[in-house]
Amino acid sequence: LTPWLDAFAREATRFTAAVSQVPLTLPSHATILTGLHPARHGVRTNDGFRLSPAVPTLAESLKSAGYTTGAFIGGYPLRRSSGLSRGFDRYDDEFLAASDAIERSADAVMQSAQAWVDANAAQPFFAWIHLFDPHSPYTPPPPFAAEHRDSPYDGEVAYTDTAVGRLLDHLRQRNLFVPSTIVVVADHGES
Repeated sequence: LTPWLDAFAREATRFTAAVSQVPLTLPSHATILTGLHPARHGVRTNDGFRLSPAVPTLAESLKSAGYTTGAFIGGYPLRRSSGLSRGFDRYDDEFLAASDAIERSADAVMQSAQAWVDANAAQPFFAWIHLFDPHSPYTPPPPFAAEHRDSPYDGEVAYTDTAVGRLLDHLRQRNLFVPSTIVVVADHGES
């Protein structure tokens, strides 16, 4: 299902014993971006919690080190009001205010991220790209829906892999792939 990520992994350092600290998007991302367990950063669920301004984030550290920082969000749990936007020069979650949508497609997230990377590639930058596919409800776009009719979850996995592959190709075309540190991580598995 994931030829792009599989090819990337063959050339990358892999950590095969990584463990998600919580099976929910917001608290898991709070852990990823702070390095702290949920009991320490205080974010317990997707709703009703906000990362404290007293808890430093990776984006704040990189910004203070001279990086330009951008975040590109695919789903509502990571909305700006969650507190994860601190330290980002650009926090792209506007799709949430523009409609009743709770998520946007990997292609839409990647399009915004690629444009930002292109505009900021001449300086040190940190781009955090959050893809909410695959996630319930499982509605992969064509042709993935037809190819995975019996398992729409697999269709969303395959679709997301293709979107990641297009970004990796874009970075190669811009000569940004080799000098960059690229980290691929999942926040949690399917419940």
